[in-house]
Order: sequence, then C-alpha cells, then structure tokens
Amino acid sequence: MGPLIAIIGRPNVGKSTLFNSLIGQNLSLVADFPGLTRDRKYGSGNVDEFSYIFIDTAGITETDNEFENQVLKETHKAIEEADGFLFLVDATTSLTSLDLEINSILRKSGKKYILCINKSDKKESRDNLEDFYDIGVHIKETISAKNKNGLKNLRKKILETFPSNETIKEQKPTRNDVKKIGILGKPNAGKSTFFNKIVKDERTIVSKIAGTTIDSISEEINFKNELILITDTAGLRKKGKIKIKNEIFSSQKSINAIRTSDGVIFLIDGKESITDQDLHLLSLIISSGKPLVIGINKSESLSAYEKSNLKRNINKKLSFISHIDVNYISALQGVGTASLLTKLLKLVDRSKIEFKSQELNKIVLEAQKLNPPKMQGRFRPKIKFVNLGNVTPPTFIFHGNKLEKLDKNYKKFLENYLRKNLKLKGIPIQLIFKSNKNPFHEKKNKLTKRQYAKRKRVRSH
Repeated sequence: MGPLIAIIGRPNVGKSTLFNSLIGQNLSLVADFPGLTRDRKYGSGNVDEFSYIFIDTAGITETDNEFENQVLKETHKAIEEADGFLFLVDATTSLTSLDLEINSILRKSGKKYILCINKSDKKESRDNLEDFYDIGVHIKETISAKNKNGLKNLRKKILETFPSNETIKEQKPTRNDVKKIGILGKPNAGKSTFFNKIVKDERTIVSKIAGTTIDSISEEINFKNELILITDTAGLRKKGKIKIKNEIFSSQKSINAIRTSDGVIFLIDGKESITDQDLHLLSLIISSGKPLVIGINKSESLSAYEKSNLKRNINKKLSFISHIDVNYISALQGVGTASLLTKLLKLVDRSKIEFKSQELNKIVLEAQKLNPPKMQGRFRPKIKFVNLGNVTPPTFIFHGNKLEKLDKNYKKFLENYLRKNLKLKGIPIQLIFKSNKNPFHEKKNKLTKRQYAKRKRVRSH
C-alpha cells in the first residue's frame, strides 16, 4: 500500500470529484461501506506506476451543530492518519477565513501538502487566484477536477512530494520468499496472545489492560515448512482517544504494517462484537488490496445464545464484505489459531496467480449466458472480452459495448461469479469496465439521391 493522501477543504470545493478522478471513475474498489464512520471514503489509485491510497473527507465547516461536529472529528482523524494532504480550494469564490484556518491546521500537522486551486478554468476565478497564491503554500497547482485540467501536473507534484515505494506491478519475492503477515485489530482484541501462540513463545507482554503493546514486534518463524514474518501490532484506537505521543507512534506503525504485509489477520473481540472502529480498520485493509481473514477471538467464553446473537450481528454488519472468511477462535486456548494462519497463507499464494485470458473469458461468457445484462433502451450491454490488469490486487478489465450502462447489481453478480470460479474468497479484487467508442457516432449518414428515392418509394407503400 502506498502513501495515504487525504483531500481536505471546505464543503462543495470539489473534493469528491478530485477523489474520483485520482482513483479512476470506473474503479470498483472504493471503500464507501455501510456502517463505517461517516463521510470518509478510501480508494486505491495509481500515479504513473506507483500506488497510493486517497481519502475523501467531509468538508470542514464552522458550526455548533452536534452532527456537523461529529463529521468534523472524522475529518481530523483523516488528518491524523494521512501521510500528506491535497488542500483543495474553490477559485470561483474569494479566499475565506475558513480557508486560512484549514491552512493553519495543515501547517501545524507538520506534514507536507499541496494547495490545489480548483475550478481555476472558469472566468470568475481569474480575480481570485492571486489571493490563493499569497497564503504562503510553497507547493501549489491550478486544476479543474471536473474537466481534468491540470491533473497531469498535479500527479507529477504528488510523485515529487509524496514518494511511493510501492509499484502497481507484482511485488518481487523477499529474501527466501518470506511471507509477511500482520495481525491487526482494536486494543485488547487478543493480538499479542495470538502472536505468542503462533511463535510458541512469550514474545510479547499480554495484559488485560488495553494498549499494552506500544511498538510493532516481528518474529520470523517456520510455519508448516513456510518461512513467514509475523508482526504483532499495537491496537488501533479512535483518534479522539489518543492523547499521548506513544499512541500516535503506535498507530502509524500499525498502519505501516498493512502496507508491508502480504496478508492480514484481523481479530475482533467476541465479547464486544463488531464496532464502527472495526469497520473503519477493515475498510483500510480492503482498500490496500491485501488478502484478509477475520478471527472472532475469545469465543471460548461465549454461550450458545451469545454466539447466535453474535453471528446475526456479524452477518448484518459485514454483509458488504461477505466474501471475507470469518472464523471463531480462542487465542488463549490455541483453538483455531493455526487454522486461521493456514487459510491466510493459501490466500496469499492464490492472490499472486496470473490468470490466463482464455480462462477469464470462458468464465465471463458462462456468466453472460447464465444471467444476461438487462436491456438498456433498444440495446443490451455486451462484454466482448476481459483481461487481467494488476496482479496485486487482482484487477479485471472488461471491454465491450455500452458497459457504462451496467447497473451495480450486475457488476456485483460478475464479481461474485469471478470470485467463486477463480477461488478468490477473502481476496479484494477490482473490476474496471471500458466501453468501445464508435469514432463515427457523431457523423450523420447522408443518403445519395438513389437511396433517397428508394426510401421515398418504400414509405409510399
């Protein structure tokens, strides 16, 4: 996973438009998941051959409204976790005190940011540009997110300002083909207990007090004849509850574990069920494109009735990622721990397979015969062929006619059909749809005199 870049600004300055442009309009993997913290969206995007995660945030406002203050807190969380920012302003309006306040917030963060002066191609923007140039931001770019003007130069500045070491090509195997596995979750979910059970040593301190683990601890072990580097991370808490510098450092190290891992084990405390913070962290992992398994820990202490209620709650809150494998385990007793790690290692291997175009097209042809797309007016969207784009995560590029007319339900059907036939359960995938364009679609067909006379005769009959 590349650097996290948050798009910050006032409401209605074009943050979502810029977000869509940077990740690609038809990119399916946009983590706008039901049940997550409001108005934060994560999307993976590429700048040249380098990978980034962009965060679309809610507009910062000046209000005493309780709901708006709640939304504002979520934007500040994005500011805390991001590696850098795109500070977006609207050039059609003059510089406001709120713009200056946001600039001050970003400057105090100590992180780099780019001033993006949006809608600069409009006539009413000309008189306001100088005001934005004078606010003291060294790196700036005039753009139009809607018309995509200036985005090429903006991408160059993103590469220069926030260098990424992660390319979109398949990652090269590390020394001795070591597989890197990260253990993530909220504080006190049992991560250190799970870690100790796998490495068969009291490698980390285990305590009932949440937040005992401060720094990430890694151990290289031989697990079932495979060399793996397993990392125990600090519990990721809500940013509003982080008060000391150690916890800020721990949070950054835990997020970095997602970037460097080949796969992620996410633990949930079975006594607490699934919280909004769990959903937020899951969205971040899925956006990174890494294989994922979920372990419901401390299940040994749950009664049959509690397990039944927990299962209903899980099915409801995780319905948007139903392809992820959920397992009931007990890290304390060692029940299901080795099985959970084994499942993840198989997913890591599966996620790196390069599928042949012939195989992909056969599956998609079967899917279309089984469930053809709905008619859109006089025409039916038709997929002509599909090919594999990126390998990690697997990206399938569909080509055909009228594919922009495919509805969300049909795209979901294709995703599920591919996932089932290619055995990609637990592996995030991306679907991109590209429609063939007729170069003569705007050119009217002019009839010859002979053709015109024939049409007249036919109409008379």
